[in-house]
Amino acid sequence: MQKLKADLDIESGKFEKVYLLYGDEPYLVRTYKNKLKKAIIPEAESMNYAYFESMPENVETITSFTDTLPFFGDRRLVILDKTNAFKKDTGLADYIQDIPDFSTMIIVEDEIDKRSRLYKAISKYGCIMELKKLTLQDLKIFIASRLKAADKRITESDCEYLIQSVGDDLNSLMNEADKCIAYAGDSNVVDKRVINSVCSMQVENKIFDMVDAILQHNGNTVFKLYGDLVTLRENSFGIMAVIRMNYNRLLKVRELYEDGVSPAEIGVRCKMADWLVKKQIQKIRNYDSNRLKKALEIIVDTEYAIKIGNLQEQMGLEIMLAKLLEL
Repeated sequence: MQKLKADLDIESGKFEKVYLLYGDEPYLVRTYKNKLKKAIIPEAESMNYAYFESMPENVETITSFTDTLPFFGDRRLVILDKTNAFKKDTGLADYIQDIPDFSTMIIVEDEIDKRSRLYKAISKYGCIMELKKLTLQDLKIFIASRLKAADKRITESDCEYLIQSVGDDLNSLMNEADKCIAYAGDSNVVDKRVINSVCSMQVENKIFDMVDAILQHNGNTVFKLYGDLVTLRENSFGIMAVIRMNYNRLLKVRELYEDGVSPAEIGVRCKMADWLVKKQIQKIRNYDSNRLKKALEIIVDTEYAIKIGNLQEQMGLEIMLAKLLEL
């Protein structure tokens, strides 16, 4: 993963007046907030640090703090953490350019408005960091780096297996990587055996694998996975709901792809990582939107038949799977 502006600033010890951190990868947003805080203000210097989880009624509460010279330290830091700073004009935009050189402001938000005066002020006088979902390659680098720091190694194929099993949420992946490190003990290798022993394999992933097998017309795999879910006592309606959700997402990707929309733009519209979009497109290369709509009709009709009592839940799910395999 390429070094970001914040990494370079931390290395040089020269910081911007303001940093805006946002994006669809919460783990990275949190990581960079903490990295900047640690670099700017040592924990002992609490007098030079202010933290806000809601925007004060008067912006002077913030500005008076940042305008005050540091006490027994070099810098002052204020963090505005999800204060909805972009929801209304608080006067903060007018102040950004006047932040003293000895102070830094970190603004963390879930939603931002690129048309706002605040965004434009930060863009002109500070640093904007949009932290997006990582590519598959970057996820593998993150995991490998985490394991390497603990003197463990993992093959690329096993690393991909971990990602496919756990999902692309970076926070979950780091937690599962830590579990693997602990379980491996004296061994310096993390492999599928370790991953299968300790990782929280999401039930949804088994259902997604089932849909993959349906698309490949692999009935043996479909009903093996179905058997696993029955053993886990998963609710039939819950399974159908996840299958329907998966097909809805596949249909949306397929329709956008048929309209000539690029994978990158599909990722933005569907809130998916680029590599996952490409993987989805590959899955449905032999399925046009009409076939996917037919699959959704089968799923919805089955759910309705069960709800009105014409089909028993488990039998209905099994018949539905058989019909989807025939498409």
